[in-house]
Amino acid sequence: MVALLVSLRWRQLGHQLRRNPWMIVTLIITGMMALGFLALLAFGLVAMRIAAPDTAVTVMVITGAIIVAGWWLGSLLVSADDSLAPERFALLPVTASALLPGMVVAGTTTIGGIGTAIALVLMLLGWSVNAFALIAGLITIPLALATCVLGARVISGLLAGWLARRRTRDLVVTLGVLLAASSGLLINLALSAFRQMGDVGSAFSGAADALAWTPLAAVFGVPAALVDGDIGTAGLRMLIALATVVVFWFAARALLAARLVAPIQGSGGGRVRSGGLVDRMLPATAVGAIAARTLRYFRRDPRQVINVVMMLLLPAILIGVVFMNGLQDEQIGFGPVITLVPAINALMIGTIMQMAIAYDNDAVAMHILTGVSGTVDRFGRLLGFAIIAVPLTLVLCLASCVLAGRIDLLPGSLGAALGLGAVSAGAGAWAGSFLPGRAPAPEANPFGRGSSGGVQSLIAMMVMSPITLILGAPALGFAIAAFWVPPLGWVSLVCGLVIGAAAVWGGAVLGGRVLDGRWPQVLAEVSSEA
Repeated sequence: MVALLVSLRWRQLGHQLRRNPWMIVTLIITGMMALGFLALLAFGLVAMRIAAPDTAVTVMVITGAIIVAGWWLGSLLVSADDSLAPERFALLPVTASALLPGMVVAGTTTIGGIGTAIALVLMLLGWSVNAFALIAGLITIPLALATCVLGARVISGLLAGWLARRRTRDLVVTLGVLLAASSGLLINLALSAFRQMGDVGSAFSGAADALAWTPLAAVFGVPAALVDGDIGTAGLRMLIALATVVVFWFAARALLAARLVAPIQGSGGGRVRSGGLVDRMLPATAVGAIAARTLRYFRRDPRQVINVVMMLLLPAILIGVVFMNGLQDEQIGFGPVITLVPAINALMIGTIMQMAIAYDNDAVAMHILTGVSGTVDRFGRLLGFAIIAVPLTLVLCLASCVLAGRIDLLPGSLGAALGLGAVSAGAGAWAGSFLPGRAPAPEANPFGRGSSGGVQSLIAMMVMSPITLILGAPALGFAIAAFWVPPLGWVSLVCGLVIGAAAVWGGAVLGGRVLDGRWPQVLAEVSSEA
C-alpha cells in the first residue's frame, strides 16, 4: 500500500506536467529557488559552525521549530488540494491502518517533503559541533519528518469539518494572506522587542531552550542537550519527541478512520443575490454587465477579496516600516517619500488585470457563446476594477499625505498613484489576452496550485513592468520634483490622468483584438485542471 500511494502521488504529478508545459517551467523555477534557499542555509550553518558554534545550536533549535510550525499551519491552507484526501478512498475496501503508513510516506516524498528532508540533512552541519549531537541529529531526522507530516495531518483532520464551510475557508485564507504579507513587519517588531530586552543572545537562547521542551522542537532539543553534555535532558526530550509522534499517529489514524466512513463534503457560499444598486448604477450594456459581474466577484470570491485586501495592506506595511525605522524624520529627509507609497500598488494592479480571465475559469465560455467581443470584455473588467481601485487609491494618497504632514503634495501623490496604476492596468489588460495566467478553480484553495499565476504571470510581469515605468515616468518624475516645487504636483496629476487614460484605452483595444483571435486557446488555458 505504501508503494502504491507513493507511485499514485507521482503519477498524478507526471500527468499534470504532461498536460501543462507551463507547470514544468514553474517546477523548474520553484526548484531553483528552493536550491538557492538550501544553499543559503548551508552557507549560514557553515559560517556559524566556524565563527559561533554555541549560537549555531540555538539557531538550529529555533529553525527546526519554524519548520515544524510551517508544516502544521500550512496544512490549513493546502489541505483542500490534497490529492490523497481520505474522501477519495471512502468507497474502497481499505482501512485507516492500511492507508495511514502510505499517506505519511507519500507526504514525505512530495516536493515540500523532499526539501524538508534536505534541510534536515544540512542541519547536521550545525550539529557537528559535537560527535554525539551529530549522531543524534542523524538518528532523529526520520522522527522530525514524522512530526511534521503527522502533525499536519492531525491539525488538518481536526479542523476539516470547520474548513469545509465556505465562509470559514475564506476567513482562514484571508488571515493567512494578512499574516504572510505582514511577516516582515512582525519580524521587525519582534527584533525590536528583543533589542529592548538588552541581551539579545540570552533572549534567543532562552526561547530556544523553552521550545526544546515542546512538541514543536523537542526532536531538535535532543542533540542540543548533547552539545551541552546533559544526557538526562536529552533523554527526557527524546521521550517527548517519541510521545508526540505516537500521539499524532493514533490521532491521525482515528481521524482517517472517521472520514473514511463519514466523508466531509465542502459547502458553498450560499445563494447568489441580485446586484441591485450596482446593476442600476452601471449602463445596461455588455460593458456594464461585465463590470457589475466583476464587482460581485470582488465581493464574493476570496481570490479577489485577497487582491483588494493586499492593495490596502501593502502600502500600510511599507508606511509602517518607514515609521518604525524613523525614516519619516524631516532631518533625514524621507518624509515626503511616504506620499509616493500608494503608487506601489501598480505592481499588483497589472497582475490583477492580467489574471482577470483566469479567475473566471471555464465560466469565460459564456463570453464566447454569447459573442462578447474581446474589446468589450477588456473595457468591462477595467471599469469594474476601477470602481474599486480609484476610491481606494484616493483614500491611500490622502492618508499618506496626512501622515507625512505634507498635504500640499496630494496632487503629486495622486498623479503618481493614478498614473502608474492606470498604465499598469492597461498593460495588464493587453498582456492578459495572450498570457492569461493560471488561478485556482472556483471553490478551490486560493493558496493552491496556480495561486501565484504561474510562469505566465511571471513573464507578463516582466513585460508589464518596463511599460509601466516608461509610460508612467512623467507622472512619477513630476511627483518627485514636487517635493521641492509643490505646484509641479498638478503637472504630475495631469500627466497621470492623460497618459493613464490613453494606456487604459490602448490596452483594452489591443488586448481585445488579440482575444478575438484567441478565445478558444484562452478558454483551454484557464480551464485546464493540470
